Amino acid sequence: MSHFATLSRRLLVIGAAVGLGLTLLPAAPAAAATPRIPGSFFGMHNGDTGSYPTAPVGAVRLWDSGVSWREIETAPGHYDFTRVDARVNAARAHGAAVLLVLGQTPQFHSTKPGTPGWYGPGAASMPTETSWKNYVYAVVKHFKGRGVDYQVWNEANVPGYWHGTAQQMATLTRLASTIVNRNDSSAKVVSPAMAVRLPSQRSWLRVFYAQKTGGKKVATYLDVVSLNLYPLASQKPEASMTLLAATRSILRAAGVQKPIWNTEINYGLLAGGNARTVSSQTQAAYVGRTYLLNAASDVRRVYWYSWNLQALANTSLTSADGVTLTGAGTAYTVVRSWLLGSRINSCPRDRHGTYTCTMTYSGGVKRVYWNPSRPTSVRAVTSARAAVNLLGSQRVLRGGERIAVSASPVMVRSAR
Repeated sequence: MSHFATLSRRLLVIGAAVGLGLTLLPAAPAAAATPRIPGSFFGMHNGDTGSYPTAPVGAVRLWDSGVSWREIETAPGHYDFTRVDARVNAARAHGAAVLLVLGQTPQFHSTKPGTPGWYGPGAASMPTETSWKNYVYAVVKHFKGRGVDYQVWNEANVPGYWHGTAQQMATLTRLASTIVNRNDSSAKVVSPAMAVRLPSQRSWLRVFYAQKTGGKKVATYLDVVSLNLYPLASQKPEASMTLLAATRSILRAAGVQKPIWNTEINYGLLAGGNARTVSSQTQAAYVGRTYLLNAASDVRRVYWYSWNLQALANTSLTSADGVTLTGAGTAYTVVRSWLLGSRINSCPRDRHGTYTCTMTYSGGVKRVYWNPSRPTSVRAVTSARAAVNLLGSQRVLRGGERIAVSASPVMVRSAR
């Protein structure tokens, strides 16, 4: 089965909710004394090709790239790293950090080989512990010293990817973490990714983080918590921050205090794989708002899904060649230039629905404005010097003049 067909079937589950039962909240402000935003914050997936966009990529998550366990261990004890080596080498050549997703059990290692899964029979089932340990050890040994971090599993709370229990996934997490830490202490261990758009998915996440394994809470074995913050198909980037707030409450109640990575994000996902379409201007606005809101909410890394999948979701960063930037891809490079090296202080929403993200940098202050619901205007601070839109177009400002604000973020640079 092709990866695209697999992904389309996945949407039958994660796109099947009518509503979330949540109130849209403003993005949570980042903690005081926030660190400068690094290049690795700007992550992407590259799907099933080796192309790279004409844009800086700070981190790559290898998933749906022909590099699952089933595609590496092609026969018991025989590991073929040809494809994953090419993916890792390409990412490192482009200066990107690498996150390799482990898992999808080969049928010959499955404890329930007839269990259905989107990657084939047995793929979503519990492997034998010995085979899992041998596989993780082989991968970590192969990539030691090459800048690769490891994610335990993909979307463990979506049945097409995992039919086992939360306790079994906790066991796999402990075993993988122990092997990684003993054999490549520089590598991070990232939790199984969790979709959170549905109440049932958040309930599964709650159960997972309540598990103990090896006498310790499962979060003890993790460096990073992974969330896939897709909202419902009709919703906007601000709604994914509502999901983040709800999930953070669950994690806080479980005593989990780990950095959060948004390991998959895009918009318009519908059952069957035909995304809800939006205009090119809206796509660009979604990209800009996504990276701004995640940065302001202290999410440490964001992986766009993906730069070259053209039909899964509604916002594509490249054209069909996987290289040439779309308007949304240009917006990615522009918002990256706003955020990179800055400290984002807050991103509140006023009573009219206008967001103001404030960040400091070596040259002064940047303020980014948008309103996702209606056009409006704001008055620039007296020290304002220039305004820049998501196409990178700049115009000189007079301090105190009014600036038009829309759903597409505009950045105002000022001395203070």
